[in-house]
Amino acid sequence: MKQQLLKYNGGFKWTFDGNISFKGYLYDAGGLFKEGADAASLFEGIKTAGTLKEMLQQTDGAFTVIVETQNSILVGVDAMSMFSIYYSWNNNQWLLSDSALELSSHLPHKGFQYDALPEFLSAGFVTGSECLIKDIHKTQAGEVLSLKNDGTIDRSFHYHFLPVHFSSQPVRILKNQMQNMLDAISKRLLGSLNGQTAVIPLSGGYDSRLLAAMLKKAGYEKVVCFSYGKPNQESILSEKVARQLGYQWIFTDYRHTDPASFVYDKEFARYCDYTGNATSMPFLQEYFAIKQLRESAAVPPGSIFLPGHTGDYIAGSYTEKTIRNWLFDGSRSKVLARKYFRFVPLSPHDVRHIAARIDQWFSAATYPDFTTDPDYDVLKEDWDLKEKFSKFVFNAAKVFPCFDYPFRLPLWDKPFREYFRSLPFKYRSYKRLYNEVTEEDYFKPLGIYYGREELKEKPHNIWIQRVRSLLRPILPDSVRKKRMAERDYLMYHVFTKELINDASRNRHIETPVPTRFNHFNALICYWYANQVRKWCDQHSQSAHQSNPHDANQEKKRGDQHRTPD
Repeated sequence: MKQQLLKYNGGFKWTFDGNISFKGYLYDAGGLFKEGADAASLFEGIKTAGTLKEMLQQTDGAFTVIVETQNSILVGVDAMSMFSIYYSWNNNQWLLSDSALELSSHLPHKGFQYDALPEFLSAGFVTGSECLIKDIHKTQAGEVLSLKNDGTIDRSFHYHFLPVHFSSQPVRILKNQMQNMLDAISKRLLGSLNGQTAVIPLSGGYDSRLLAAMLKKAGYEKVVCFSYGKPNQESILSEKVARQLGYQWIFTDYRHTDPASFVYDKEFARYCDYTGNATSMPFLQEYFAIKQLRESAAVPPGSIFLPGHTGDYIAGSYTEKTIRNWLFDGSRSKVLARKYFRFVPLSPHDVRHIAARIDQWFSAATYPDFTTDPDYDVLKEDWDLKEKFSKFVFNAAKVFPCFDYPFRLPLWDKPFREYFRSLPFKYRSYKRLYNEVTEEDYFKPLGIYYGREELKEKPHNIWIQRVRSLLRPILPDSVRKKRMAERDYLMYHVFTKELINDASRNRHIETPVPTRFNHFNALICYWYANQVRKWCDQHSQSAHQSNPHDANQEKKRGDQHRTPD
């Protein structure tokens, strides 16, 4: 038995076809683009988790499918769980929803998950299948679930970012293969656009510029590029690229955005419910820009957004920062806890707590055969994509469907992933091969390469960053915050001030407002965690009144997980 509570239809609508529910888009085994009923029909006849897993291994895209069978409910999600499903067993039935809050409202107890609070406040997401509300779990990236009628669960994964082998081809052949791969991605991207306007959040980096160049090279002219924040080096390069390619360029100046009212805007609350979903930090980065684009009708209805998410990461920008073995001491979980959970300074207790939860993640993982590298930790990279990138980076793309715009993720396409995961690390390090191909075959021929003006990271920059990270904790608080504000072209220091004022006036979590932090994201995380706890309090008031002992126990658990100021 099940109760299905699916409510989010912006950008991509849920399709219901008999025992199948589908949302998103996919490319089938032949590379054909499908959505809606056409995509749902591919799953007709699926009766077991094994056959669903086989089907998902042949497809690609951003989607979720739910198949109800006689003995279980099967749930399959794409390689980043773009449209997560939340589930809970209650009163001898499964409750499923795409909204954690909606699901929680149908449960008798709405306890706040304090065990997950340190990781959320310090990294902006909850690890594993948990969220910030107790007794509710969510799908994980690349997961296949079988929710059985007796309340038990079988889970497996259809995708891992783990190399099966490393290519031994000479660099000349590897470059040709990358060119062919990008041409193939471009071809199927154009097919999926179907003549609609493509909208590119164009930064000064290489990923979004590559997408613009691919469209120009293919002769696609219905393209709008935009940038946002306050004028900065990135927006200057963005405008240069768009003008050179002959594409319309729009700039949303955040200095003209009223910071006093957005916190109480119902649309902002809806956005946070959808993108946060009691699991991830709601990004402010593009929210104001997309809101203005829609309100000003600057892009036509039905436009499709093309963010360049994960291109540089998969191409190798983070290999030297995060998965180089000799750079780090300690267990894999402790390294991840120290490296990725840094929005606020963590106590040794919180580091151990987060590392233990990451240990549980690895203990529960089962992997197919894969190839290792003596200098790089490939399992750490797989964790990074399934956790941080799924719940933090890709989650930011939900801003588009929140305003009813669909999207595509070309630099996460399976051909792109498969190419780079088999590329030897010597070519991925510092994006060596990626940069050479994009510059020589796309940017220079189109006149959009700017030499010394480029913002690409150089090897010595990583060492400078490491020195800065060592010095940051000993800097006076006023100096650190001043430097952060000076570099804050997204105006986070203004917007987060309003969030913290709101949280301070109506505080629900026992953890104090962070006064020492390394990123303004820490303040967004604190505000949102407070919002989720506020929701739990309001919807659990009657339960707490009937059992005050439970309420006292909840407060004690909160006191145990204070994040240091």
